[in-house]
Amino acid sequence: MEEITLNNGVKMPMVGLGVLQLKDEALCESCVGEALRAGIRLIDTAAAYFNEKAVGRAMKKSGLAREKIFLETKLWPSFYEQLDAVEETLARLDTEYIDLLLIHQPAGNYVAGYRQMEEAYKAGKVRAIGLSNFDETQIREILNICEVKPAVLQT
Repeated sequence: MEEITLNNGVKMPMVGLGVLQLKDEALCESCVGEALRAGIRLIDTAAAYFNEKAVGRAMKKSGLAREKIFLETKLWPSFYEQLDAVEETLARLDTEYIDLLLIHQPAGNYVAGYRQMEEAYKAGKVRAIGLSNFDETQIREILNICEVKPAVLQT
């Protein structure tokens, strides 16, 4: 599987499974399990997809070592100021770390959300952080205040 090296040295697979449309938990768990069996190693979910628990179960059942799976998820705006947002995300996914955590969209207090992600990164709970759905002005705002530069901009 082809990989790209992020700005902090983390390697990210170039092909993955996005689970946005998989609202049914059993179907999501099954699809993620099949994707992992087929060799897909990047799984992209989000709090707003309401399927993080199913993704976590599928990863556990896959038999693959956690470090063999690149797990990407996103914080939703209603969680940006929730001090335990990253811990809650880890609990839903039933994992000790997230490979890539993104701010889902520039709504609400996304600066507070980004600060939370920086702290999680420094604590080793997240291997890379980034932005999703940000425009150039919003990206520059984050770049001007951040301690940890975003590794990914997902559009």
